[in-house]
Amino acid sequence: MPSTDRRRHVWRAARVILGAVLAVGFLALAFRGVDVGQLGDVIRQANVSLLGLALILGSANLLVRAARWRVLLSAAGHVPFGLTFWIMAVGYLGNSILPMRAGDLGRSFLIGRRAGMGGTFALATTLAERVMDAGFLVVVGGTALVGHPAIPVVLSRGLAVLAAASLVALIGLLAVPPVWDRLASRLEAIPRLTSPFGRLRRRWLDRFFEGLVSIRHPGRMLLYLALTLAVWLADAGATMLVARALGASISLSAALVMLAALGIASAVPLTPGQIGVFQWVAASVIGSYGVAREPAVLLALSLQALNYVVLLTWGFAGILRLGGPEILRTLSRLPTAPTEQDAPTEARDG
Repeated sequence: MPSTDRRRHVWRAARVILGAVLAVGFLALAFRGVDVGQLGDVIRQANVSLLGLALILGSANLLVRAARWRVLLSAAGHVPFGLTFWIMAVGYLGNSILPMRAGDLGRSFLIGRRAGMGGTFALATTLAERVMDAGFLVVVGGTALVGHPAIPVVLSRGLAVLAAASLVALIGLLAVPPVWDRLASRLEAIPRLTSPFGRLRRRWLDRFFEGLVSIRHPGRMLLYLALTLAVWLADAGATMLVARALGASISLSAALVMLAALGIASAVPLTPGQIGVFQWVAASVIGSYGVAREPAVLLALSLQALNYVVLLTWGFAGILRLGGPEILRTLSRLPTAPTEQDAPTEARDG
């Protein structure tokens, strides 16, 4: 329909313009009060070797994230680590350049098709991964904020909202799958729902809830939590390295609070790639620990730049490794709903 296509194009254009305006506004807030001369001094005195170490640590962190995701995917059977890593890299690259974390949807359907488990099952593991990360950030961020000299009001409220949302989501992850069959049978028994709900259940919902069960296995949960701890400690370590490279010194607790704040900010993607928002949040949080404005802003810029270097390097390598054009088509034309080919064999407890 021409009118529908026109409205879609107008909406996309408006969203891009709004995102650009917000990005410029947040960047202006981040750079407010910055002395350009001092900024140049910090750049000239930066320790390139420490920045290189942070880059290596960021790449290692991506490996650990792939290993962690594979723990959940293993509930459907053996999934090669190499396949998991390359698809994870491509998906994270998609998250950095596509709106609404579309890379997560893309990597779920890519791994589902390549590993033969179905995109719906993989999508459930991705959802579980995000919920667990949110809960971890709440716990770590809240603990690290204890004793903070001046807790930012926005951050404390954001943590409270994220805590409530992650708690509800976690309860759903743990409580719904065991009773899903009974609940679905009752819904299917309602005459008006029998046919549409039955189709939806067979094609998508049953497989989705099988994927959620992956997080309930005790051994799998313990390994997943250990890898999650490694992921966020690596992120905090990279943050501390970059700060030291720019002549600032921040504690582990400050780095963890900043990561928690960035996690809260990314929950609502306001700008493309969180540009502007990332810098404003990171600089504000680090500044509250007594770090001067110039190194605080440069820390925020450097962290996002290093993140892009890691994702562009491994993401594009993953695209080439996995087939290039097919991967790009999958990311640009993501399915709005799973198809029957996305609901294959039953999951096995791995």
